[in-house]
Amino acid sequence: MMEASMAGKDVAVKKYVVRLSTEERAELEALIRKGKSPAQRLLKERILLKADVSDAGEGWSDSRIIKALETSVSMVYRVRKQLVEEGFAAVLSRKQRAMPAVPQIFDDNK
Repeated sequence: MMEASMAGKDVAVKKYVVRLSTEERAELEALIRKGKSPAQRLLKERILLKADVSDAGEGWSDSRIIKALETSVSMVYRVRKQLVEEGFAAVLSRKQRAMPAVPQIFDDNK
């Protein structure tokens, strides 16, 4: 029973493989060194570097990344998935809301 669930996890991990170019790795490393990015973005940058399976990458397993960066399974999964489906730039940019957090109020009395 345990082996079947582990096999399922391996398939899910391999579905979204992180393979960064030399330029993408350099950009991520520079952003992390500066440390001026929001915490959520820094976490995503670190996840990408650890999960990278290219020649320069570390190719860490999801469980090792989760433990080292003290994050969740879903966060690592979402970062991998977003990179594969939407591209490198999408992972580093914030998703725009369809509706503003606070609706604008127009005052016609002025």
